[in-house]
Amino acid sequence: MLKGDPSSLLFDQKEVILRSKSDEPYRLTPFIVTFCEGTLTYIDIKTFIEIGLKIVRFTMSRVTTTDKLKMLAMLDDAVKSYCEKYNVTAWPIAISVDIPNACIRTGLLSEEINDAHLILKENMIIELTSNANYKTKCDSKRIYMDDPYTVKKITPGTEISIRFGQIVLICTELIDSETIVCKVIRGGTMGSEAFVCIRGIKLERPPLLETDMELLMFARKFKVDIVTLNSIRYARTVKRTREFLKSEAYNPLIISTICEQEGLDNFDEILKASDAIILAREFLASNIVNKHQMIAIQLKLSAKCHQMGKPFFISGNILEDTMLKGVISNCDLNDITNAVLQGAGFVLKNYKDPTNLVKTINILDSVCRAVEPLSKTNDFWRLSNEFKIPVNAAEASILACALMAQQTQSLVVIIPTVTGRTAVHLSRVAPQAIILTVSTNPVIARQLQLYRGIVAIIYDNKPLSDWYDEMSARVQFAVRFGIKHDLLKYGCTYICLKKSTPTSSFCDNISLWKVVTEETEKHSKTEVIFRSPFEHRRSPIFVTLSNPNTTLVDIQKLMEAGINLIRFKMSHITKEDKIQLLAKVDKAAKMLSQKHGTSDWPVATAVELKTCIMKTGILQNQQEYLHLKEGTTVTLTCDVEDYNACTNQYIFVDNPYLTTDVNVEAEISIDQDEIILQCKMVLNEKSMKCIVTKSGKLGNLCQVCIRGGQHTQPYVTQKDLRIVQFAMEYQVDMIIVNYSRHADSIKKIKEFIGCKIKKPIIIAGICTREGLENIDGLIRESDGIMLSREYLAYELTGALSYKMNQIQKFVGAKCLKLKIPTNAAEAAALACVALANHTNAGAIILPTVSGRTAKSLLWIRPNCVVITVSNKTSTIRLLSTYRCVVSLMYNDTPHTNWSIEMERRTNFALEHAVKKGWLRFKDIYIILQKYSDVSSFCDVIKVSSVNIYKKTMVECDDYEAI
Repeated sequence: MLKGDPSSLLFDQKEVILRSKSDEPYRLTPFIVTFCEGTLTYIDIKTFIEIGLKIVRFTMSRVTTTDKLKMLAMLDDAVKSYCEKYNVTAWPIAISVDIPNACIRTGLLSEEINDAHLILKENMIIELTSNANYKTKCDSKRIYMDDPYTVKKITPGTEISIRFGQIVLICTELIDSETIVCKVIRGGTMGSEAFVCIRGIKLERPPLLETDMELLMFARKFKVDIVTLNSIRYARTVKRTREFLKSEAYNPLIISTICEQEGLDNFDEILKASDAIILAREFLASNIVNKHQMIAIQLKLSAKCHQMGKPFFISGNILEDTMLKGVISNCDLNDITNAVLQGAGFVLKNYKDPTNLVKTINILDSVCRAVEPLSKTNDFWRLSNEFKIPVNAAEASILACALMAQQTQSLVVIIPTVTGRTAVHLSRVAPQAIILTVSTNPVIARQLQLYRGIVAIIYDNKPLSDWYDEMSARVQFAVRFGIKHDLLKYGCTYICLKKSTPTSSFCDNISLWKVVTEETEKHSKTEVIFRSPFEHRRSPIFVTLSNPNTTLVDIQKLMEAGINLIRFKMSHITKEDKIQLLAKVDKAAKMLSQKHGTSDWPVATAVELKTCIMKTGILQNQQEYLHLKEGTTVTLTCDVEDYNACTNQYIFVDNPYLTTDVNVEAEISIDQDEIILQCKMVLNEKSMKCIVTKSGKLGNLCQVCIRGGQHTQPYVTQKDLRIVQFAMEYQVDMIIVNYSRHADSIKKIKEFIGCKIKKPIIIAGICTREGLENIDGLIRESDGIMLSREYLAYELTGALSYKMNQIQKFVGAKCLKLKIPTNAAEAAALACVALANHTNAGAIILPTVSGRTAKSLLWIRPNCVVITVSNKTSTIRLLSTYRCVVSLMYNDTPHTNWSIEMERRTNFALEHAVKKGWLRFKDIYIILQKYSDVSSFCDVIKVSSVNIYKKTMVECDDYEAI
């Protein structure tokens, strides 16, 4: 449940931190926690081990050898204390040493500065120098940068970030090969040895300098398990490191950290040479040219690592507010959820208070336990086709093991191992399985902590003389571990992959077993029904149709795939085309209803108002595209005579207020920064002169955005009102108002609609800063909010464009805010959700007429699905667009008795839920309905348990059987 201001908190902090782990799955996602010098105590390390930390990384570039040894000794003592407490001989905690490599830092603050931080204010002029004389003399006039190689390549206009964008500078002048002059465009505070990023500049700093080699020698001497190389640009650096470290008794894992564009360009070779990858988002976002591609880069690198079977981690913006302040922020929660679904691990850094770090790890642990079961559904055959054909018997055995696990639905595979290679390969081809490895070597167990899905167990019992008995003992040891940690339950099947004989060179024996032990009362009950996760997708999906020639078959396939709403691009097609598309949607819904034997197929329809969206015109001579070169001059015009005559010199923009909206020196984006222009001069009331600052291809009808511009067009035009009239005439379910800037635009549309019985939903599209500033009024007046990232990211000023992720979370939190109940109907809805959450109900069943009660429930965010039953087509189509709502059409003849009719509708929803597998026998569900037909709102809440089973036979009426 929500508490406090939703703009800073999405769920109850105590609920996440104190949630019981005994009733949740075993966490498979690995965490790497970075320990900085001077921040650790022996008690802190013991606490971290107690809460399940498996991998620790030390930043040792700025400490003495004595301090390094002290930190390692504290960790070793804490592990021994933990083993004594739980009566085990060893515990796998992997140690990683952080190698700076090509990372750039500032120098030390001058002794004349009394404070620990230096304040740089906006518009200040400051020098950046690589002159070593200023290494300990950083102040507000001059800052040292420890990279004399790259500073020579910086040119005027280059963006330089300090502390990952906390401070941003722009180079304005070159003094000499060591010094440049910069202007502060974003102020902030800076301490000693802060990280520096240079956007779009190829680093010239040589890899593995003398200080890096000293750290590698330390790692080799004390045999650390993992070596993390920062700012890797090419694979030969990894190979050189591996050759330096490798010996007969020591072979650590090497993690490469991607921090800049050159590392991205050479990623395939780096991935082959490395054991794992860290995507350092805090560095990369400030180094690459196109900062808006971070999400796509993360997805691409995650997929490549998954295909190669290499662990993938992300760092940067991982619950940093929690680690620094101890308060949960909503900024990172959806990011963490997406990363877990992608199979990524997390690197935690930048904490101050160890107590806050404990809170952060508990939050991450809770989110991972909740999300990981949702990511286990994978198509085995699709995955097997992505990997290479087995080249030897060992790989064939591993693939056969994965196939058996898939066919028998076994979630646990037990592998007695020596090197761990078999388990690593299996985790690649069977990502849905939990792999329990049993090994006597603590080093192997520690290194296996790096891989997602592998639970490494150290076998410390005395070896048996007979090899076969020893293997059996190790497998049973793993079974007991699985039962203890809820990985296995009585009656569950599991796979064992091991050698068939002591002389076998690989795991060539695959066997299927069932858990028969009754170690505890909790796991000895055979009547326990093992629930499967809820399989109904809760997030709504909107699809836009802009082609009037879309066939009926295509629309039917889209609807059958599970879309919730079809949106029409009204400005691109004629009225006749719109009517034909609506008819196709209705016909496709009827065909699907007949095919699947349902009474209706609820898919809503929506039209889009253009308001002040700007587009270019048509290219001259029917060309597909034109290439605009950087530095050339272009005239933008709003003269309609040039609509279909766009050239390299003249481009039409369909905004009659063009010269009023665009200021001189303003940045103009075409087709989402495919082309960037800068206004230089207003020629007349219809045209302006611009210069191309980023070259690209210009196509037909490309969208145009003005960064930081003020739109002076009317909130709603007459053309928009004609589209609204069309929506009412043909009973379209939703109206999307693009470029909503003020609540008055929504009010004007409502006034135009008037007091209609059937009103469409009005969605406000946030595309400008003005819309963000008036977000409260727009949320209050509209039925929903659409954050149009394709426009907003290019309408905001430079500073805000870096914060699209935070803006999205801010708007989402605003929309999810739980107002205080103001009447009895809202209080009843609040009580219903509280009861559903308290009883862990599987569903809320709601007979409804208008759907307003269902919307009230969603404000309070129940943990279960809401199943609505209605006999109105318009209601179920609208409710199908809401998250967590399953809308059912009820077509039976109404009963004259109100109570009997409500019972029939409830049973109809219950049977549907049982048939779909959402509810099982003895599950709890909640009913929210009216007490009588004269009640003005749902005022009755019932708690019931499922008393029916899923039907397995075909029923027929008596007369059909005769």
